[in-house]
Amino acid sequence: MNWHNLFKKKTPALRPQILKDNVLYVPAQGTYLPLDQVSDPAFASKSMGDGFAIMPEGKILYAPVSGEVAGTFPTGHALTLKSENGLEILIHVGIDTVELNGRGFEPIAQQGQQITAGDPLLRFDPTAIRKAGYDPTIMVIVMNPRDVHLTPLAEGSVQALDEAMQF
Repeated sequence: MNWHNLFKKKTPALRPQILKDNVLYVPAQGTYLPLDQVSDPAFASKSMGDGFAIMPEGKILYAPVSGEVAGTFPTGHALTLKSENGLEILIHVGIDTVELNGRGFEPIAQQGQQITAGDPLLRFDPTAIRKAGYDPTIMVIVMNPRDVHLTPLAEGSVQALDEAMQF
C-alpha cells in the first residue's frame, strides 16, 4: 500500500452555472463582508486595493476568476492571480496567518498554473486557524482597481462560486 497516495486528496473543481468573464466569484463558503469591515487596517483601508472578504466556513479556497496563478507564498496563506482580462488579484487567507509558517495550509495550485474560475487553489482549516489565535477571514483584493469599477453583488451567507463582485 502506498501511504503517500492514500492521504493525498483530489479536490474537484466547482463551476458556476454560467461562467462570466466580468465577475469575481466567492472563493469559499461563508459570510460575505465588505472589505472595510475586516479587522486588519491595511486591508480595511483599501491601501492594497479594493475587493471583499469572506468569513470562511468551508475548507477549500477556489479560484474567483479564470487566468493564471501569478505567485504563491511559501507559507501557503496567500497567492496572487492574474485574470484573463488583466486584473491582478491577491487572495490572503487570515490576518497575520503568515506567523503560522504554513500550518493549516495545503497549497493545491502552483505558480504559473492556468486556472478556471472554480478550480481549487488551497486547502485550509479555519477552525485550526481560530484555535491558534488568528482570524481566518479571506481577503480578495484587486490590486489594480483603478483599471475597473467594482460593484458588490453578494451579501450575507454565500456559497463558493456565488457571484461576489462585477467589474
